[in-house]
This record gives sequence, C-alpha cells and structure tokens, in this order.
Amino acid sequence: MKNRLIITISDVRSTRSYNVHQIIKKVALIIVLVVLLIIAISFWFISELNDNVDTLKEEKEQEIQKKEQQISVLVEKEKKLQAQNHFYSMQIKGKVEDINALSSKLDHIEEMIGLRSDNEKKEEITQETLKSINDRIKMYMLTTMPSGSPLRETTITSSFGYRIHPVTKKKKFHRGIDLRAKRKTEVFATGDGVVSFARANDTGGFGRVIKIRHNFGFETVYAHLNKIYVKTGDIIRKNQKIGLSGNSGRSTAPHLHYEVRYGSRILNPNQFIKWQLGNFYTIFKKERRVRWESLVRLINEQSKMVRR
Repeated sequence: MKNRLIITISDVRSTRSYNVHQIIKKVALIIVLVVLLIIAISFWFISELNDNVDTLKEEKEQEIQKKEQQISVLVEKEKKLQAQNHFYSMQIKGKVEDINALSSKLDHIEEMIGLRSDNEKKEEITQETLKSINDRIKMYMLTTMPSGSPLRETTITSSFGYRIHPVTKKKKFHRGIDLRAKRKTEVFATGDGVVSFARANDTGGFGRVIKIRHNFGFETVYAHLNKIYVKTGDIIRKNQKIGLSGNSGRSTAPHLHYEVRYGSRILNPNQFIKWQLGNFYTIFKKERRVRWESLVRLINEQSKMVRR
C-alpha cells in the first residue's frame, strides 16, 4: 500500500474511497510544476517585452524630440531667409527706383547739353550738294545707313519721345519706337554694318538685344528679342535676318524696340523707316540733326577716289 494513495470522498448519502497509484501523484506534481514554470516564464517574457516596449517608446520619444528640434531650427532658418529675402527685395526695389530716377535725370541732362534740343545749330544741306547726289550714291547711302523697316509689316505702337512708361508708369523719354510684332517674327538689319553688341541671354531692361554699327557713325538697336542669329563682330548685310522678335527684358507684351543713333545723338527711327529711293530727299528736311552737308561731301570725295 506504500505506492498507493487513498482518496476518500464523502457526501450526505455515503462515503467513497479511491486508491490512486503514487506515480499518478508524481505526474500531477510535474504537470503543476510545468504549468507554474510556464506561467513564470510567461510573466518574465511579458516583463521583458514591457521593458523593450518602454525602451523603444523612450527612443521614439527622443527621436521625435530631435525631429521637432530640427524642424524648429529649419523654421527659424526659413524665417531668417524670408526676412533676408524681404530686405534684399526692398534694396533691389530701391536700386531700381534709383536707376529710374537717374535715367530721368540723364534725359534732362541730355536735353541740357543739346543731345535732344531742337534749338541746336543745324547744318543745312545746300542745293549744290543735293544735285551732286547721283543714283549710285543714293543706293550706297540707303544700303550703308539705316533705311527701311526691320520688319516686313510695320505698325508703330509707341512713338519716339516722352511717354508714360508701360512698366514704371512714370514719364520717361522713349529713345526709340516700338513696332508691333508677334513672338518669333523675323527681324532684319536695316543697313550694312558690324555687330557691336549681341546678348543672347534674357537679362537687363532690353533682354536679348543686338546693336549694329553702320557707316559714318550710325547705329541701330533691336531689343526685346526672342532669339538672335548673330554675334559680336559679325559682318551684316542690309535685309539680313538677325533674329526673332519676342518679349524678353522689361516688356509688357511681344514687340520690337528699334532705335537709330548718330554719334551721341538719338534720332527718330520713324524718319529712317520711311526713307527709301522714292522719297530720298525728304530725310534731309525731316532729320536736321545729322550733318548731311558734310556727310554727302565726304561720300562724294570717297566716290571720286574710288573711281580713280
């Protein structure tokens, strides 16, 4: 009976006894121990998980704090950059206003020194000199000096002289004329010459611009171009395509700004656009600021030397 276990169960009616082998007791004890061990391991594992979760949570919170600090630094830098940008914008605006004011002063200075004065002493061309102009000289002058239009179709949208500037809305002297031209309209040289300046980049008030020097001190300017086909130093022939019209630089709409200059003088381009063989002599009366008498004499002398 040593290896057996007696279990007695009593109720109201009777009492019952059961014999259980000792091995079963040991198995039950082992099962209980295993269950307790599993429970203990489970508690330990859960505790480790909680510790890991807490560690991860702490690391995540630290990472979030670092991110927040980085964002705060970036926000602060952005504010500083915005403040600097506003400061520089105000400076640029002030410089532009200074340039516009200086340009207006320059207009008045040019008037004072006689660059635009209509009261300056003009050299009248004599009848004798006019009679000396033959057809060959006429064609030479019309070819080597600015004549005709830089566009196939010519419509003036803004005239030469004082006007309200379309961008600044201030009164300013317009040194040329604006011709109506859709974007990428072909632009032609109005006389033989050499390209003295060609800017292919869209910078400055004129944007993409070409300047051509012609004979006897004449110069033409073609501004606000979309594209240019020439470079500085190129030899240009009259009616050669030099670029396409556009809206580059300080401009409100596509057009061609065209100027004619003679030495330091700024001339009305409209008179030269109209100048052709059929009305050849009208330019001498319409544009009195060119020394036509001396100029024609010089051309006659050069012509005689060439014939010799």
